[in-house]
Amino acid sequence: MEFELRDRIDDQYTVLEKYRGGMSVVYIVLDDFSQKRFAVKTVKEELLEDRAAVDRFAQEARTWMNLGRHEHIVEAIIYREIKGQPFLFLEYVDGVSFGDLIDSEDALFPPQVINYALQVCEGMDYVHSAEVGPGDSGVIHRDLKPANIMIHRDGQVKITDFGLAKVYGVTTRLTDAGIGLGTYVYMPPEQFLDAASADRTSDIYSFGVVLYRALTGEYPVRGDSVGRLIHNILESTPPLPREHRPDLPLALEQLVLTCLSKQRSDRFDSFARLREALLAVRDDVEEAYADEDVLVCGACGYRSTSRHVSCPVCAAPMAPADLIASIVGKAAEEQQEEPEPPERTPEQTEESEDLYRRAVALREEGELRSALDLLRRATDLSPGYDEARALLDEVALALARSRADKRLPSYNWPMFRGNITRSGYTPEGVVPPLIRRWQVNVGSWVLSSPSVANGVVYVGARTDQAGAVGRLCALNARRGELLWEVGSGYEINTGPAVVRGRRLYVGSHRQILCLDARTGDRIWGLMTDDLVETSPGVVGSMLYIADLSGSIYALALDRQRVAWKTNTGMAIYSSPAAWEGALYVGSSDYIVRRLNAQTGEVEWEFATGGEVLTTPAYSGGAIYVGSCDHRLYCLDAATGAKRWEFQTGEEIHSSAAVYEDRVLFGARDGRLYAVDTATGKRRWHFDTGDWVNSSPAISGGTVYFGSHDRKLYALEIDSGVCLWEFETGGEIASSPAVSQQAVYVGSNDGSVYCFRSRG
Repeated sequence: MEFELRDRIDDQYTVLEKYRGGMSVVYIVLDDFSQKRFAVKTVKEELLEDRAAVDRFAQEARTWMNLGRHEHIVEAIIYREIKGQPFLFLEYVDGVSFGDLIDSEDALFPPQVINYALQVCEGMDYVHSAEVGPGDSGVIHRDLKPANIMIHRDGQVKITDFGLAKVYGVTTRLTDAGIGLGTYVYMPPEQFLDAASADRTSDIYSFGVVLYRALTGEYPVRGDSVGRLIHNILESTPPLPREHRPDLPLALEQLVLTCLSKQRSDRFDSFARLREALLAVRDDVEEAYADEDVLVCGACGYRSTSRHVSCPVCAAPMAPADLIASIVGKAAEEQQEEPEPPERTPEQTEESEDLYRRAVALREEGELRSALDLLRRATDLSPGYDEARALLDEVALALARSRADKRLPSYNWPMFRGNITRSGYTPEGVVPPLIRRWQVNVGSWVLSSPSVANGVVYVGARTDQAGAVGRLCALNARRGELLWEVGSGYEINTGPAVVRGRRLYVGSHRQILCLDARTGDRIWGLMTDDLVETSPGVVGSMLYIADLSGSIYALALDRQRVAWKTNTGMAIYSSPAAWEGALYVGSSDYIVRRLNAQTGEVEWEFATGGEVLTTPAYSGGAIYVGSCDHRLYCLDAATGAKRWEFQTGEEIHSSAAVYEDRVLFGARDGRLYAVDTATGKRRWHFDTGDWVNSSPAISGGTVYFGSHDRKLYALEIDSGVCLWEFETGGEIASSPAVSQQAVYVGSNDGSVYCFRSRG
């Protein structure tokens, strides 16, 4: 049988992507147990009754698995039959194919082609010499083409699809002599005449076609029919590559033509020899294109003369080569100045003490940032060094307070996550240690995240009152006095949105309410298709919200009507984020979507491996969003291409906050994570006593968030050091709001808390 997206294979593997080929189907799946992705290949449904096709698939699996593991080969992990159907589990390569790159640019940047070609040579040299069975040495690929050369997001090449491979010197019984296999244009002449006689130089020819195509954007041989194409491969001479691309160095052209020789004896006799030839011309090629206006990816190193905004390999930003070189050079200098500490040994106590003494001197000189760096290194080397850890906490607190010496103006926090980009950041500086200014009980529990505007805190709650299970309250921000309240027949767990300080919008049961922000009086309301469990976002005169039927609404506030509605078919708990005419939202169908904010048309979709309950955060051309598949994703906002993913120990229900070069979020493994926005590498993590559903808020070099362990935490954003904590009477799922020189948060003890800095 065949599976569709979100189906489960063997009740363990969730299908995320599906690709149908000529003989087989490939699924990208997420393993529930390991939370890892695999590529799973199987025979197409209509061929399962064809014994020859199943035998061919089993032979492919056996050959591929016998190749073992190599850094430039996609690993075949296990062969299984599930309910009588064969499945080959393969290493998942997160990236693109060489064919995708050629399709995007036609002719690639020659130095980049050589970089990838050298890696292919290493992989194919291994394939041609691998011990695959008793007395059997080497495998001939017989289908080497751009689509079967994968480029991982880190720039590493991996060769895949050994469906037509044969053990060198062994005649296969599944292939009739005289029948050519593979993709015709990449096949050498001898493979049309006698496919079983293909040898190592046959793969050399195929790779010569790959090089020709990558360097020129053209095929060496063409034909308007299969018969004419085969005739031309057998008889005609390809045009010189420099006829298509005159700037190619002569030595590189000659190398490609040697690969394409019709006589096997005239080709390179091994990929090891081809690699030597590539190394011999590499410097000349680099010099020939040294003056080109090249863009470089700072993440995977991909180079191109095409004006890509984001890298076609890993989707990270592209930048001019000289800019990347200066950044790399600076990073290298910094690394030389402060080398990474080696692995810990008992002899390192003396080094830790030296770092501690230097940090003390720097603190006295007022160099808090440098002192903090030394203390972190000292405690990494000697985790039990109590004096260093105590001073680390002290310096981190002093650094956080020093950032707030210059008083910043107050900013409103008018909707969930602070603004329509849902970034969780405010330029207002509120720094610990804090003191509790007031605490007001508003119900039985408070999951709602407060909104703050013009000196008023707006928050929803659940109550146990008969006929009024929900409650929406307006509190004086400085004193906590109740200004007004509105009852509801359904609990209000989402944060309201305040517009111009005069109108308040909130989802309640199956409707969207517009209230007078000063009095709580109802002005108007609109019915929705199902319960509303998302917080509204407002841009100008448009309000965006979603409900549990999967409908996303755009409301024209000035006309009090629905401007458009788009239905996704599955419940939505993710509040929409918006920026520059685009809307971003997650769904319980595992999908993150970008919609046109004016029309509701879906512009791209990205499939995760679990429900998306979190709200996307937009920053700097990227979308950051967590999923129940234990991963935080960084997506290119324009295209939906994945830049990176970061895996946690449990599901992510906490929406991300973004500040400069880091993104912060919690997970149900009990941790708050700080991750580098460019690379997806962990900066630090902080362990709480229970899961973290609360979405963090960032202010003044400090990140605030709550935990199910009942505590509100304040961490130093650079180091993850805990500067302050406060235990409430209940779990904290509410996300803090930072405004009016205070931090506001709800707790499941039924109270809203206000904390202010002590100074």
